[in-house]
Amino acid sequence: MSSTDTANGTRSSVLSRAITLFELVAMQSEGIGVREAARRTGIDRSAVSRILTQFEELGYIEQERERGLYRAGPRLFALVAALAERDSLSRAARPALRGLVDRFNETCYLAARMDDELVFRDKVDCEHTIRYVIEMGKPFPLVSGASGMAILSGMTDEEVEAVLRKPIDAHTAQSFTEADQVRAQVVRDRELGYSFSPGRWVPNGAGIAAPFFDASGRCAGALTLSCPADRLATMSVQEIGEAVRDAARSLSQRLGHVPG
Repeated sequence: MSSTDTANGTRSSVLSRAITLFELVAMQSEGIGVREAARRTGIDRSAVSRILTQFEELGYIEQERERGLYRAGPRLFALVAALAERDSLSRAARPALRGLVDRFNETCYLAARMDDELVFRDKVDCEHTIRYVIEMGKPFPLVSGASGMAILSGMTDEEVEAVLRKPIDAHTAQSFTEADQVRAQVVRDRELGYSFSPGRWVPNGAGIAAPFFDASGRCAGALTLSCPADRLATMSVQEIGEAVRDAARSLSQRLGHVPG
């Protein structure tokens, strides 16, 4: 191996570690310390500390001095905002999300389908101090909460069966554990046009979601209203479900989908 190849390999290794740590910190809403970051990534603690310090100097992450935890910094948020501004799906979904939040004062999310997973791409927050917060940008399984079930209900039977060939993990006492349970729920959700999750993903976290479709007719994701279950108990699931369903249909039309 030549000296050039060795240098390229070293640079690649450093870049790979830096990106790994950058992504890890970006995913932590409460921050993460050097020791925990090293444990999760397998990167030497001294290297973790050095890389995070460099990112902090650039403004992409910042350290909470009191606890020593690193989290996303101002330049990272500015970068995310710039990318979101160019995201045609987020722009298209914003009016629908805002309309739902204005009506129900609960946080609403845009979930995008990514093969057999989903990723939350955008949200509009409610005014309540206590909220059901979902991590943005992190892949979630389809067999989970309201968003995943809504997307499954918008998929073809063949696509649903492909998902159900994989193991089904339980996350709460209300979670589905059998494929037949999921199939039965998909049938009910298709009839309603929306999905309701009474704490199937997070205890005391409720969600109501509806699928939306792109111009090709493919289920592209879901619009979701999420809130603490005790607050939802004072509202009408049917009223919210129909409103979310109508908002998702409007988004589908904006994306060029023609029903039928």
